[in-house]
Amino acid sequence: MMPGLPTAFFIPALLMVLSVSLFTVSHGLVRGVGAEIHPLEIAFSTSVFSFMFYLPWLIRTRFRTLKTKEIRIHWVRALLNASGVCGWYFALTMTPLADAVALSLTGPLTVTLGAVLFLGEPARLRRWVAMGIGIFGALLIIRPGFQSFVAGYWFVLFSLSCIAGSRLLTKHLTQSEDPASISAWLALLQVPITFMLALFYWTWPNLTQLAMMFIVGLLVGGAHYTLTIAYERAEVGSLEPFNFIRLVIAALIGYFVFSESPDTWTWIGGVVIIASTTYIAFRETIRRRQDAG
Repeated sequence: MMPGLPTAFFIPALLMVLSVSLFTVSHGLVRGVGAEIHPLEIAFSTSVFSFMFYLPWLIRTRFRTLKTKEIRIHWVRALLNASGVCGWYFALTMTPLADAVALSLTGPLTVTLGAVLFLGEPARLRRWVAMGIGIFGALLIIRPGFQSFVAGYWFVLFSLSCIAGSRLLTKHLTQSEDPASISAWLALLQVPITFMLALFYWTWPNLTQLAMMFIVGLLVGGAHYTLTIAYERAEVGSLEPFNFIRLVIAALIGYFVFSESPDTWTWIGGVVIIASTTYIAFRETIRRRQDAG
């Protein structure tokens, strides 16, 4: 057991480390296969393989779990999420891996901002300050005016915006539907959406490329599953700092596989973003406890 970790916290911490590791390795594989396969085709292929993760469960329940009264919202959520995935895969093929991952750490900030603006969630001064600090961390990575703006950064920001919208709709859906059903609908609807996009750029992958995309689908499915279990067993705020491991793994993959070396500002920006998102997560946990008690 890791020293200093309580017994009850060790398992969710380990699951969180596993989840962020699986996510980051999948990003490295996408960057590798993206040199020869179009990002939209990768998005379709991984969507198919991710849906296969749910298929045995759907067959076992005879698809009864897909019963819903919110099909329009499911479609909008799937469109947003598919757009976010496609944008992220474009970014991975155009941006140094560590830079893309570091900038993506601002994801919780975009969700928080969206919840304040569109769901009417309260935002006190401390929350706004934390979001401002997180945005400052992102600017340290991008450094507009001090270095050439990599086009892939736009795709990262586009992806974060779309994923934030998808998560806000998820929050709405969880008020009336089962989380497993919500996830299954997303996996199902992303397949035809990404297929229509991939058709225009389709090239038949060889066995190696197909295997890599299959592995990406499994890694993403496993990452989501372990993340869900980790969040069930521990507070989000206590697990948020482990996201920094994503940047470490991305830097190692970038250095040894793609000969990329993140600069000092990328590391500093990543630390600032993690500190900001961790503070917001802790404050959210405290607010929920106060509301419940």
